[in-house]
Amino acid sequence: MTIVVAAALWTMPGLAQAQTAAPGPAPAASDNILDKAINKPGANWTVYGANQKTKLMNEPGVPGNQFFRATITAKGANAWDIGANSPIQKPIAAGDTILVAIWLRAPELKDDETMPLPYIGANGAAPPYDGLVSANVTVGKAWKLYYASGKATRDFAGGTVNATVHLASDKHVIDLGPVFVLDFGQNYAKKLPDNNTP
Repeated sequence: MTIVVAAALWTMPGLAQAQTAAPGPAPAASDNILDKAINKPGANWTVYGANQKTKLMNEPGVPGNQFFRATITAKGANAWDIGANSPIQKPIAAGDTILVAIWLRAPELKDDETMPLPYIGANGAAPPYDGLVSANVTVGKAWKLYYASGKATRDFAGGTVNATVHLASDKHVIDLGPVFVLDFGQNYAKKLPDNNTP
């Protein structure tokens, strides 16, 4: 699993390049991108809310060979009425640069169709659900990595933040693959991948 996850991370467009392109004053302590993980990478999702059903599925080709299929049977009053959470176990300090990378697809779309998801990212696991990083994305039929990144505006203790996808924006089917949450620490200035990366 670790080898598969590491390979999946290094295929993120721009991330491997961001890690190695700019020479630094001293060599990095480690070249293993998983050393920056603050969650347990994988398809570790819990889906909440009414009007949904989920199924853990296996498929060669998706990193880790497992994903959750979430079938949303009715649009919610709010996009967050149905969602998927995956816990972030390690603490985060104010000023840390955080990258959330999630494998997603909408398997029932036609090849040229896409659908919007209004929120992927990370936020507090309990009220008031303080935001950490977020992005709105447009998901297609094929597996792809989607990203949210930014700097933490305050400290978060370990176990108090979740990676999150809001799912109630419409009636649809979404496949939730592995999620990686990486902490690049303070004063990180290199470019991270974003959702405009082909």
